[in-house]
Amino acid sequence: MDVIILDKNCIKLKGKTTSILINPSDSMNKSEAEAVIVPATYQGQSFPKVEGLRIIIKGPGEYEVNGVKITAFSGASDLVSFVDMDGLKILAGNGLSIEKIQDKIEECHIAVINADSEFNYSVLSTIEPRVILVYGEKKGEVARQVGKDNPEKVSKFSTTYEKLPAELQMLLLE
Repeated sequence: MDVIILDKNCIKLKGKTTSILINPSDSMNKSEAEAVIVPATYQGQSFPKVEGLRIIIKGPGEYEVNGVKITAFSGASDLVSFVDMDGLKILAGNGLSIEKIQDKIEECHIAVINADSEFNYSVLSTIEPRVILVYGEKKGEVARQVGKDNPEKVSKFSTTYEKLPAELQMLLLE
């Protein structure tokens, strides 16, 4: 399973059978994905740069695409997605929205956080992921608050369940 940053706010989750784009934009390059997850406030109807699109998720609910289960929750200003892909449980959303719905969050292996605004960073320790991937304007601040002064910077993170680290790993996506 891969987590790839495509532009400043767009993330791609790519598994063996399915790819999901979170917050795709007109500024990104063409990309293949069976599903896109967008904020409820998104007004557009089509994604001309997304090839193979089968479903647009813009509200809370339970979805399935090619055997990948996606649960979307309505957060503060964005959807928070819980994706079960290739045996990995991935939580994705902006920090403020994750903070708002933290009582609904199950255990996850990987947390993909858009640090686009201030939020209570301690929420990251309560969800106990093995890997935290942070992107967005305030990603450096999140790393410092979590106690990771010089986290590695990557544009793509790849792992399998068997390769998850035993201790918390934090990476910045850029």
